[in-house]
Amino acid sequence: MAIKPLPHSIPSKLPPAKLYLDDITEILQILTDSSPDYQATFVAGQSKCDTLDDLKELRGRTTHFVMNISSPRKHQTLELTTSATRIHIDEIGDQLVAWSKYVNVAAIFERRKLRLKSAVRAMAPLLFAGLCLLALTVWMFAPRTAKPLSIAELTNLATAIILAAAVVYYFVSSHSIVYLRYPQTFGVKRWLEDHKPEIIVGITSALVGVIATRIIEKTWK
Repeated sequence: MAIKPLPHSIPSKLPPAKLYLDDITEILQILTDSSPDYQATFVAGQSKCDTLDDLKELRGRTTHFVMNISSPRKHQTLELTTSATRIHIDEIGDQLVAWSKYVNVAAIFERRKLRLKSAVRAMAPLLFAGLCLLALTVWMFAPRTAKPLSIAELTNLATAIILAAAVVYYFVSSHSIVYLRYPQTFGVKRWLEDHKPEIIVGITSALVGVIATRIIEKTWK
């Protein structure tokens, strides 16, 4: 088994994920080594808190979250914005400890990762190229004397465009999200809560596909 040296700098990027208060608590414990000798601040949206209890009182959810932790010779920042999720670990001394913290935090994000959003964001250039190719193909092979669309068909087309825009908005409007509460504990409710975005996007995409197919079929007849 080959032994590989660690890179000089600790990575900062994290995948999009859906976090709850128990995850924030666990990340705080990892970054502070469960030591009481630290100062922490939390920014959720437009609110700033000094403790986890204050954070819990806010309720709701946020796509903008910052956790700053300071202690002697150490500083860590977890930052969730609408475009990226990053962690910065600055420690003086043994970097293996800092690497261990990053690995443990990354494991939480991997467990809570929004897999569909992560996959789509990773394949965004290919998807965009595929849509451009599809549009070009339809334009080239569509009949030049297509029938004018009826009011019902125009309504369906507008609905499809709005639904498609909603799907695109889901993927580009935020990266990670923090729910300022604890997750559901029951099996079915927990599964639905964890997979709600995928279910909604799947149903919406299916509707867009059905509407678009019917419009194209009627136009080409």
